[in-house]
Amino acid sequence: MPNSVLASLDHVMRSRDPSVEQRRAKRDLVDLVSHVTVRGRTQGVRIINISPLGLMCRSDDTLLTGERITVWLPVVKDYPAEIRWAEDGRVGMEFLTPVNPRLYDAMMALIPPRQTIW
Repeated sequence: MPNSVLASLDHVMRSRDPSVEQRRAKRDLVDLVSHVTVRGRTQGVRIINISPLGLMCRSDDTLLTGERITVWLPVVKDYPAEIRWAEDGRVGMEFLTPVNPRLYDAMMALIPPRQTIW
């Protein structure tokens, strides 16, 4: 098989390798009970991991991909985000603007860390 064909498939092999970190920012493992506001309602969530670009949480309520919400976080308060995916009670959201590094550090000083992965 020509090398050009193998080279063009390299990105596919990397994307399927779980040891390759593909995220744009490192996630911090946390354990924070918070809430989101969506469709004029406030819903409880438990934040599992977070980065300056977004977070993953658990929710018993239905949150839909593409919805614009606000999520309450220490220091930055009601921060705007968009639901990027939702599956089996887990929800991934991307902040509409990244959290400023100085504010992110101050926020992380107030959020309890979590040592284990779900």
